[in-house]
Amino acid sequence: MGLARSTISAQMAALETRLGLKLCRRGRSGFSLTEQGQKIYVEAIKCFAALENFRNEVGAMRGGLMGELRIGAVDALVENPKCRLSDAIALFNERVPGVELTIMVLTSNQLSSALLNKQVEVVIVANQPLNAAVQLQQLFFEPQELTLERISGLTHARCGYTIATAYSSVFANVPMATTYSMEGLVHLILSGRFVGFLPDHYARRWVERGEMRALRSDLVSFQIGMCIAYYPVSTLSRVAEIFCGCLLEVH
Repeated sequence: MGLARSTISAQMAALETRLGLKLCRRGRSGFSLTEQGQKIYVEAIKCFAALENFRNEVGAMRGGLMGELRIGAVDALVENPKCRLSDAIALFNERVPGVELTIMVLTSNQLSSALLNKQVEVVIVANQPLNAAVQLQQLFFEPQELTLERISGLTHARCGYTIATAYSSVFANVPMATTYSMEGLVHLILSGRFVGFLPDHYARRWVERGEMRALRSDLVSFQIGMCIAYYPVSTLSRVAEIFCGCLLEVH
């Protein structure tokens, strides 16, 4: 372990010397990137993405698409019957079997950052402002119902990517807790100190076990549009374009 660390440290020092930049801080307090190091990291990710696109295009000219496609999705989608991501994956693999898939399940804000930094090419995320250049296409809607523990206070928690106006129409006060994942919201609700909106399909397991209860959805509920997000088609790799088409086709 010590030898590996010393090797990495030496390689980093050599890279800093070659670039003439201080990329990281090293010491007893740990390791962290400098501002210049963070910028170099982002640019390196873009460079690797461009190389992957080049590899894909060469493969296409040789008669078969190859390479890797990195996609991202928010958590708790697998239990939503309206989400057909697995069908899209099957269709994509059938059409371009030579392409390796990497799937990242992250929080919404992490997905936004990964997309903007070109760490992924396509994400499935709640309809929300991202970047002026990012394209959004509707896939399906996810019903949200107000859920609380059997005995719960009136303080509410919210997911950071849900629509703020939906909460303000129900609660007069500001949320006292925010999370960026469905699992995080479940922990808050199960504490008995918060109420919050959960997707109806995701809350069902706790409701059926009697650990939560949902208020009348006909009175207190809203829907979140789940979208596919990507940069303009003109900048997408061929494999990403095919995957987007598969997603839209199965939905």
